[in-house]
Amino acid sequence: MGMIWLPDRHKHQGRIVAALYERSAAVLCDRQAVFAVGIRGADKQRALARAGISPSRYLTVSVDLTLAEMARRSLIPVTRGLSPLEGADLVHAEAQHIAKRLAARAIADGRNLLLDVTMASQPSVQSWLVNLGLAMYAVEVALAPVSGEDAVRRADAEHRHGQEKYLNGEGPGGRYVPAEAILAAASVAASIAASDWATILQHLTGQQEIAFPRGELLSLARAYRDGRLTLASLSQRVRSRRLPPVPPARPGADGIRAG
Repeated sequence: MGMIWLPDRHKHQGRIVAALYERSAAVLCDRQAVFAVGIRGADKQRALARAGISPSRYLTVSVDLTLAEMARRSLIPVTRGLSPLEGADLVHAEAQHIAKRLAARAIADGRNLLLDVTMASQPSVQSWLVNLGLAMYAVEVALAPVSGEDAVRRADAEHRHGQEKYLNGEGPGGRYVPAEAILAAASVAASIAASDWATILQHLTGQQEIAFPRGELLSLARAYRDGRLTLASLSQRVRSRRLPPVPPARPGADGIRAG
């Protein structure tokens, strides 16, 4: 279901997108994208380091970063007894919307992207892959596996650390996510890992091209970009083929980290 915000709120959203995007001014527009995949509590920084990926080379898009910016601008409703981030659920859908706007702006410019995702929805992640493929992005995946119990412990520690800083007058607090929600996400992640979707991620991790369709469209675009194919030849090759429909799901609520 779509949501409509008041004009003033919409302006605030646009300012957040602009502010977050301006911070990426030094990030190159090389059309490189990384999916940092893992449920809440997963050690994604370690997974990125293990894959030799430096987050500083990318514009990071995540709901957590968006919520932190909303808290800094006092855009999260104040709830008595709670820190700003403890009230994050009140604006979670809005934060997802802002994160998607930020990612869309980055893709339009070819800005290198690091997408913090849970992979809780196969259609949503597949939709991101299709959009990145159409924009001629090369995609990598950094998987951060974690057991449900370890994820709960790590998420609880993150929450407590954020609250301690908040009580000392620093930061917006810690975001609390119930253990049952994390365990449910872990269960979903485990079921997806056993599905055909895991094969797609393994192909991407191995630097193979996105299959859209069967890697041919992206290969042709790269051949043209690299000067191995003329514009006339590219046009003729594309016209001679009927492209498959784009998946109906847009990059959605489960595509950007929501855990």
